[in-house]
Amino acid sequence: MNLDHVSEYQRDQWVSFKAIEQACRQLTDLQGQELQESLSTYVEFREDLAAFQQQYFGAFCRDACFDSGVSACCGFESIITFFADQVLTYLLSTPDQVAALFRRLEQPNRTSNCVFLGDRGCIWSLPPISCAMFLCDKAKQHGFDGNPHALAIWEEFLRREKEYTHPTQPVLFDDIESYFMLLGVDSPHMYFHHGPGLLELKARADL
Repeated sequence: MNLDHVSEYQRDQWVSFKAIEQACRQLTDLQGQELQESLSTYVEFREDLAAFQQQYFGAFCRDACFDSGVSACCGFESIITFFADQVLTYLLSTPDQVAALFRRLEQPNRTSNCVFLGDRGCIWSLPPISCAMFLCDKAKQHGFDGNPHALAIWEEFLRREKEYTHPTQPVLFDDIESYFMLLGVDSPHMYFHHGPGLLELKARADL
């Protein structure tokens, strides 16, 4: 596949997804089932988070951001994605959804928005955690001003997120990278093994 006509960001994303696809094809049915089961707690966390976002921010963000076409969170291409984000959305996608991801990455992005932003929002089956946890200042004001209950729930989500992504202890996102590295995969998005900041956190925690 010649990807010279698309951005470096799109090429890197395509390479990672293709490597995940090829690695997953190596897995036996039992290995695939075990991998899916290892992700279940995180998927439950994301379902809880999505329900919270919809309850407190869904209508506001849709009206203020998406419908207006002025997006603070999807208005640029280089959204940070972890390798684990890519694995999760791949495993939770149908073949048609995976094909749609590849088609999008193989076409030049002629908008000023994220390449993954579709007509109905993000085309990932499970959007990246950095996107799911992002609230702009206007959204925070709308959701939290005069609503300490919502703020307390949000602070608990911030704590829960660190259990999966903050490597001061063994975390799922690091484990996923390690799992696929053993399958021979390397990716520019493996920040838990290649990113200086996360490597420093792991070193401090003696991981």
